[in-house]
Amino acid sequence: MAMAACRIACNCADAIRGKLSVDRLQRALTAPCLERLQTMQYLLDIHMVTHPDIKAKFCYLPTVPNLIDGMITNDKTMEMTVLMTIGRENLRVNLKMRYIGSRWMCVFADLG
Repeated sequence: MAMAACRIACNCADAIRGKLSVDRLQRALTAPCLERLQTMQYLLDIHMVTHPDIKAKFCYLPTVPNLIDGMITNDKTMEMTVLMTIGRENLRVNLKMRYIGSRWMCVFADLG
């Protein structure tokens, strides 16, 4: 589960940076979570147009996960934290996973 959370976190970071389409995360994230991520991608994209120096530091380098931590809060909910770096910038990703149907789905993704 830790590897799946790490993959989701890295893909979310790539999605908000414009390196990956948000639609590619459809199997791992619920619809409200996808909408929020798409909004964040749109806002970040507008911000990067006016700040090319930030775009150079944040958008071109790979994501490197450093630490994965998680806790099972009940039988159908799990919270995971992934600490990663993009160049010299630290990024923290908190994921709330819920068991829906027959798989774990991300219902909340907080990147910052």
